[in-house]
Parts: sequence; structure tokens; C-alpha cells
Amino acid sequence: MDLGRLAQFSGASVWHRVPVSRRAAVLVLLFVGRAGEWRVVLTRRSARLRSFPGHISLPGGKADTGLESAFMVARREACEEIGLGREEAFGARVEPVAELPCYLSRTLSAVRPCVAVLHAPDGAADLGLRLNPGESSAIFSCPLADFFPGAGAAEAISRSNQSVKWGGVPWHLRSVTFARENEREAPWLRGLDDADSASEEDEAGEKHEWGPRGARRNSANTPIYDVWGLTANILHDISAVVHGQAPAPFGQEELISALWRHGHMRDERSALEKSLIADSGASFGALLPRAEMVRLRGLYASNI
Repeated sequence: MDLGRLAQFSGASVWHRVPVSRRAAVLVLLFVGRAGEWRVVLTRRSARLRSFPGHISLPGGKADTGLESAFMVARREACEEIGLGREEAFGARVEPVAELPCYLSRTLSAVRPCVAVLHAPDGAADLGLRLNPGESSAIFSCPLADFFPGAGAAEAISRSNQSVKWGGVPWHLRSVTFARENEREAPWLRGLDDADSASEEDEAGEKHEWGPRGARRNSANTPIYDVWGLTANILHDISAVVHGQAPAPFGQEELISALWRHGHMRDERSALEKSLIADSGASFGALLPRAEMVRLRGLYASNI
């Protein structure tokens, strides 16, 4: 697995064109596990959050100002969510690797994955990571290779991929599940789970999963972590690249660019955009010319 292969995808992006309110970034924080494997740090979102409560995600969030780069956004959010300081602490160091092409979130934001490597001292038992009960209820790691179907599953319990359509555009609905109890976990990530489990269990029943495509198991109340949706797609594509099998296209820059060129992806979400977010049967065809839709369907169908 060669992380250097990611550099070829770290170029100009539509992320800098869309309004600040539509910019988001996630931190794909990698480190070397005890068996020499690349592992990725993930979080479980608090059940107290309005959007995607209890879902497994990469640390990240929205841009605050137009002066922030995607990596700055990802680092700031990681600091808020899991206590990953922006400066070296506990002998650890974060090395930026690449800012990758954007993906379109289900709330119609341009999400840019930022890959970085965490260099931790050998045998470190504490890197200062802490849960923010209002943001996250667990921090854990899993092998990056488990998201690539061409590699054997080292820790994944199950892996699935469904071909679906959202707004008339082909989409992957991937899911990779992991046991919450993991003897291979890094020492500095052990115990960072269920800080607000009692509150989550009380509130989870009152929360509704987002949309028909979001009807997944509530991993806040089961012994597994279910990594699915956008997070699983991002990690699949990154894993494919480092295995030498880059997806084509990588990300959804073409779809986001098309929406922006035709007057969408502005500060305020239009009624048609809100219909897409609600997954109420609306189509991107209502936002884009027919020829553009035909092109995009063909482009993304080639990756299904």
C-alpha cells in the first residue's frame, strides 16, 4: 500500500469555487498499527447531534471562513471532536499527505477528504485524545485495507456494496462492519468509547435515521461499528488508490462542478435542492440540462 499514489489526485478542486457555507472537510488520519498495517481513525457521532446521530464518520465539519484551507478545516474540527491538537503534543506529529477530490454529501455540501499520517512514539499509551460529548461518543480505528474488496478482511465482520440511484445518478451504498471490542486496537485509543452511552440510548429512540437510504442499524446500541455511506465510499476509494487501483472517477467533482456551473450550490439551498436532500423522488435532472445528466450518468455508471 503506497500512500504516495494519493499525491496525483491532490490538485485544483471545485471546493474553492462553492460558497463557504457549502464547504466541508474530513480528516483521514492514518497511522501504522502493531502488525504494520495502515489504520484509520474514526468516530461515532453523538446521538445528541441533529444530523446523522450515532453514525460512524471521519473527524471533520464545515468551513468557518473563506481563508481556511480544507486541511485547516479538518484539523480544527478534529481538535474540537477528538482533542487532536494542532501542535505537537505527547510526542506525536501529524504529517499532511494530500487534499483529495470532493464528494457530494447528502446535505449537498462539497466534502474534501484530507489525508494525514499520525506519527506516534512507539508504545505510546496516551496521545491526549479526548471525547467531546456534544460531538462524538467513541473514537476507534480499523484497517484501511478492509475497505478495499480486493484485499482480504483483516478485522471486518461483513462488507457489502449496493448499486443505488440518488436523484437519478448512480451511487454506491457501501457498508463495512467491525466489532467494537478489538484486541488489536492501539493502546492510546482504548477506553475512548461510550462516554455518553446512557444519553445516547435514551435519545437514539427519538432520533430518526436520515432518509430512506439511511435506514441502517443504529450502531450506538449494538456491539458493532457500521461504517457506511459517504465515509465508507471515501475510505474505499482511498484504499483502492493506495492498492494501485484508482477508481474512475475519483470523488464527485464533476457532479458538484456541474451543479455550480448551472447556478446551484449557492449560499442558500433552493427548494429543489431541499427535495433532493429529503430524498423525496426529486432528480438532479430538475437542476441540470438533459445532456449534462446523460454525461454524468455515464460517468458514474462506469464506476458501479
